[in-house]
Amino acid sequence: MQLFLFLIMIVTGTFLLAGTIRNHGWYLADQLCVQGALLCDNPLPLIIIAFVLTLIVSLRLAVKT
Repeated sequence: MQLFLFLIMIVTGTFLLAGTIRNHGWYLADQLCVQGALLCDNPLPLIIIAFVLTLIVSLRLAVKT
C-alpha cells in the first residue's frame, strides 16, 4: 500500500509540474499534457486520491503499532 501511495504521489507531482510548465519550451511536459490533458488541466482528482490514501495508510500504520 505504501508503494502504491508513493507512485500516486509521483504521478500527482508530475502532472502538477507538467501543467505548470506546459508551453514553456519543455518537450516532455508538452507531450505529457497532450496525452493526459484532463489531468494537466485539472489535477484535483489526483490530489484528492493522494490525500485519501495518505490518511488510510497513516491510520493503518497507527493501528498496527
